[in-house]
Amino acid sequence: MSAYCYVNGEILPKDKGTVGITDLALQRGYGVFDFGRSYNGMLFHFADNIARLRQSAAELHLDVPLGDQEITAIAQQLIDLSDLTTPAIRLLLTGGCSSLDTRQPNLIMIAEELPTYPEVYFSQGAALMSIEYQRELPQVKSINYLNSIRLEQKKRQHNALDLLYYNRQSITESPRSNFFAFCGDTLITPAEDILYGITRKIVLQLATAEFHIEERDMPLEELASIDEAFLTSTSKNVLPVSTIDNKPIGTGSVGKNTQKLMAVFQEYLENYS
Repeated sequence: MSAYCYVNGEILPKDKGTVGITDLALQRGYGVFDFGRSYNGMLFHFADNIARLRQSAAELHLDVPLGDQEITAIAQQLIDLSDLTTPAIRLLLTGGCSSLDTRQPNLIMIAEELPTYPEVYFSQGAALMSIEYQRELPQVKSINYLNSIRLEQKKRQHNALDLLYYNRQSITESPRSNFFAFCGDTLITPAEDILYGITRKIVLQLATAEFHIEERDMPLEELASIDEAFLTSTSKNVLPVSTIDNKPIGTGSVGKNTQKLMAVFQEYLENYS
């Protein structure tokens, strides 16, 4: 399959895109990104991706050099040019040359295949492993995934799909996903020290008509009393969680409320225009 990228005004085959070796993203991990998907060839909630990129960039004092319409047009062009089954767009804004007092960030867009997950996760639920960790600047979608990557081997050893971060006050999030739980018909999701996901926002909007919602701290000990759990993200949509730290959530199967939200979200996705 062929895929294309955009680097500072130029559209290139993906394997031809480059930035300099003095870039702060390489030398200091200084940069932000966002990741958007398409559905039936159309960008999905892409304005939210751009808005979050701008928010992240502002926190790091980086300027996004193009307007929203230009970014959207280029992203759609990359999708149209690329030969991908389910195209996604990665937006990257790097810190620029480390030797300059006034830095010029590098804006990069990359057409990629949207990650997929085995159907068994959606029918039987996935396993998570809890880790005490708080991301620096949690509302910034930074390129720094050091903690998640260093624990990849440990996740595999525990047969866990992903990590579940918590701090002294509350469960927070997974490295690339937001966390939700049901206690009866009440939907609970952490509200602080997290990245506010786009799929999270959609799910909360869709759930309002069906469930009582609580956005609040959720101590790790509360996992023992919840009935259902799931993750949300651009690539996972609504993905059920059946066990955490090898302990079953509720009955250890995919609960009826989670199944309902999975169906409602899929309908929303299919009807999106």
